Amino acid sequence: MKRISSLLLGILFLTGACAPVAKIAPIPMIQEATGTPSPIPTVVWTAMSMSTVTSVPTQTPIPAPTLPPTAIPTFDPIRFTPPTLMLHRPNLQFDSLAFLKDFIALLKLNNMQVVTYRYISEHPDVTAIEKGKLFIITIDDIFLAYPIDKRVLEMIRILREAGYPAVLSVVTETDSPDKNNVALLQDLVKSGWEIASHTDTHLNLGRAETASLNLVYNEVMISMDKIEKAVGVRPITLVLPGGDMVSDVENIQRTDIHWIVGIGDGNTYDVRDSLIYVGREGPYKNAASTWRVMKQRFGF
Repeated sequence: MKRISSLLLGILFLTGACAPVAKIAPIPMIQEATGTPSPIPTVVWTAMSMSTVTSVPTQTPIPAPTLPPTAIPTFDPIRFTPPTLMLHRPNLQFDSLAFLKDFIALLKLNNMQVVTYRYISEHPDVTAIEKGKLFIITIDDIFLAYPIDKRVLEMIRILREAGYPAVLSVVTETDSPDKNNVALLQDLVKSGWEIASHTDTHLNLGRAETASLNLVYNEVMISMDKIEKAVGVRPITLVLPGGDMVSDVENIQRTDIHWIVGIGDGNTYDVRDSLIYVGREGPYKNAASTWRVMKQRFGF
């Protein structure tokens, strides 16, 4: 027992020799003015009041000056029909290709803008804004099923070269369209040309309605369906074979045709009408005489 105690004392002695005991300074006493010691004060946390940030006054927006409303021009709904030229393929009696070359020169000389009926539908006020400066060219008897006459192809070429679109009046007649025709018509449509219905079998509708009103509807509707299927665009214009207008337009209205193109009358039209009849003029012996006749008729 004494031996164990001696060992413990030895360990304590060695431990004290390796780690000196830190000296702790006495806590000073806070003296009052009288010299009497007072207890250590308890720390009291005082809640600091948060600073009040003065908000920036909102600026009152300065109202923009009131401008007078822009005057929107109003146009008379009764418009002059753009002079419209009727052409067919050349024949022994009339060389429409040579005629067209001379006529294009007159159009350029007079700064005429050549448009289509579809273009007028898409820009209805153009006939008021550009009154007297518009012109329409139509070429009839483009058969969907048969190769286009080489001279008509040349007419198309020189019009494209001049930058003038035309309205091509297409006869459908068959369920097997010529592939070259389809490709050309599709390309022309992309260039702003218009494909119009010229009926399915090139039937004179003015005469056909005396036999059957339904025949008029079928001739137009079937033609429109075939053109849309082959070319990818549905016609809004019907060019009358022979130029004879029907007496009862109800069967044409049912097809959603917007323009009917004949020969006589139709020098003015009303933009408010859902179905519009317009006239056109055939070529005379030369471009100059045709220009004079059309100028007198259409007043441009």
